[in-house]
Amino acid sequence: MSTHVMVVADRFSGFAGPGVVRTVSALAADIGAGLYDTENGAPESGDADGGVRLHEGQGVGRFERAYLQAAIDRRGLAGRIRFADPGLEPVGRDIVHKRSADNVLLAGLRRTGDRTYTAGIRVHGDNELLLDHQTGEHVQGMVIVEAARQLFLGVFEHGYRDRWPLTSFYIVWNSVRLDFAGFLFPLPAQISGTVREISLERPGQQLEFALHTELSQGGRPVAAGEIGFSALPTDRIAAIERRKAARAVSGVLATVAA
Repeated sequence: MSTHVMVVADRFSGFAGPGVVRTVSALAADIGAGLYDTENGAPESGDADGGVRLHEGQGVGRFERAYLQAAIDRRGLAGRIRFADPGLEPVGRDIVHKRSADNVLLAGLRRTGDRTYTAGIRVHGDNELLLDHQTGEHVQGMVIVEAARQLFLGVFEHGYRDRWPLTSFYIVWNSVRLDFAGFLFPLPAQISGTVREISLERPGQQLEFALHTELSQGGRPVAAGEIGFSALPTDRIAAIERRKAARAVSGVLATVAA
């Protein structure tokens, strides 16, 4: 039987999980100190037959895996310590409209019913939302908000875009309400959504949707809420944006001149 270790990114270095959870640096140090050698006999070392399996938490990617693999190889433990399946691949740029892969929060988005969708949460260690405010042991709530935003983008791209292949759409949200039931920790998590079609009669003008979304971790609810969003043809939203921008400039200038 193998010993299983969950490894998370150093950015979550305050994470004080149970003994089978390590940050990348802490695990590399443990390996280098011989705590996973067969002859050491430590509880974490695993038995001689099963060895140790490393499971990735949040913030662990190829760069971090290579660092740990180097520590394993230096100790001569490649036969005993192996990475488990890294899991689902993050979704593409065309699905969540992010230019940097580091900022994609969804992995393995799939349709589970007529109007239901689910995806894994994947937080890169250099995600834009972690760069300036990451304290304590949990992942900041803004990451959950952004995951919900990416989900409704993914729902539209995955389930509706093909209905109007010649139209370029711009997605905007009309409302958002999320209730938090607990903390999200840097461990595997899932997000699901059920979409309600409000208005699909005018694809040349505006499509409207509502999405009920739930995020859970280890079978426990973390957050849930409702999001309203619209899909507008790109040329239409551009005209609306220009008109409103001109109105905003006029309003500010009038205030300054008063």
